[in-house]
Amino acid sequence: MKNELHRMQVFAQIVESGSITKAAEKLDLSKSVVSHHLQALEQYLEVKLLTRTTRRQSLTDAGKRFYQRCLEMRKLMSLAEEEARESCTDFAGTITVTSPHTLMTHLIGPTMCEFMQTHPRIEPQLLANDLRLNLIDKYIDLSITVGELPDSTSRAVKLGNLEQVLCCHPHYLVKKEIQLPVNGTDFSGFDYIANQWEGMNIERSFNIGKGQIQTYQFRANRVGDSVPTIRMMTLAGLGIACLPKRAIEEELHHSKLINILPNDMKLEAPFYAVHNYGTQMPIRIRAFIDFLKIRAESQTW
Repeated sequence: MKNELHRMQVFAQIVESGSITKAAEKLDLSKSVVSHHLQALEQYLEVKLLTRTTRRQSLTDAGKRFYQRCLEMRKLMSLAEEEARESCTDFAGTITVTSPHTLMTHLIGPTMCEFMQTHPRIEPQLLANDLRLNLIDKYIDLSITVGELPDSTSRAVKLGNLEQVLCCHPHYLVKKEIQLPVNGTDFSGFDYIANQWEGMNIERSFNIGKGQIQTYQFRANRVGDSVPTIRMMTLAGLGIACLPKRAIEEELHHSKLINILPNDMKLEAPFYAVHNYGTQMPIRIRAFIDFLKIRAESQTW
């Protein structure tokens, strides 16, 4: 059993490295030893895990399933090590977090820096991306996700609500002869700048008070892949966009961007810390989520 556990780790490294040669370099082993471990594992399991040519390797169906179990084993080993050190508050290890640009700049990044003041042995990997990355494929511990969550086996901790503003540049107001505030308007004649994840046909529901909702339909004809890109396009007068208020506070203050809806109409989207650990969460990850939740709840987003 001891050999098989070691070979599972070798197999996972082969998958993640993309080749036996690169895995051997990572593991500081000879290529022949790594090949031997793979062959011995396949003989033990009586199944082919990898198909290889001179140029590439790919997982068989059995290999894909087995690799997922290897990842689970790795998590269990990490958890066992951390539980053994549970009395120690000096957490150590990697924490990989992906987050939309706005929250990374204003919340996740600063919170991680503060967290590391107390836990300097933490090794952060911060990935700013407005798209939702696959936690397993990208080896991500936490995904900070805005909006409704898709059905999945992942677990989520709500951190707060992110306020957004439907806005445009003053020149666009003049160009389209828009009278402020806009209310109950058909936006089909407006240019809408969408974030890539929104798609082309967008529905936005605004809270107008007393539990009432006003829903607007938009058709995107300009698309960006991040909040900074959409902000740039909006400042250039290319159309209207829903942007996080925290990302454009200075522009709103100096009237470089204008909120085109009544001030009492609010667009808020919940945001969460999403993970795949279930109840077997490493202590350092749990501690960071708790720390992050306190920081998120102390401010308005």
